[in-house]
Amino acid sequence: MTTIIAYLKKLPWWFYVGLVVFVFFVWQNLSGFALSRKLYTMALDNLRVDQTNIIKVKEDQEKMYEKEIVRLVEEIAKLQKEKAVVQKQAVDSAVEVARLKGRIGELETQYNNIVISDDPDKLIDDLRRLGIRSIRRAP
Repeated sequence: MTTIIAYLKKLPWWFYVGLVVFVFFVWQNLSGFALSRKLYTMALDNLRVDQTNIIKVKEDQEKMYEKEIVRLVEEIAKLQKEKAVVQKQAVDSAVEVARLKGRIGELETQYNNIVISDDPDKLIDDLRRLGIRSIRRAP
């Protein structure tokens, strides 16, 4: 031990300064490496958390979109049924309009073919033939 101390006493002062600078340099590199490793780990953890959040948001959006697709499909089916009902009603209405136009034509023909007699006795006989009995002949 005394030989080591004696040997160290023989070294020049700049060697000690260099040794201190070397120790500080190594310390700085090691602490910088540790700090950068710590920052890298923190950034990696944040990235993992962000990825987890992104995946969760994506899954939530997929579920929402699937529900919306199901709702829209049901709404489309409902609207198609309503369209079929409306089309059927339109066809039924067109048939009814045609039937009523035909009936109007028949009634107009009957109206135009009505002949009213000028003779009151013949008029009373025609009314009795139609079932109206309350009419009396004038004396």
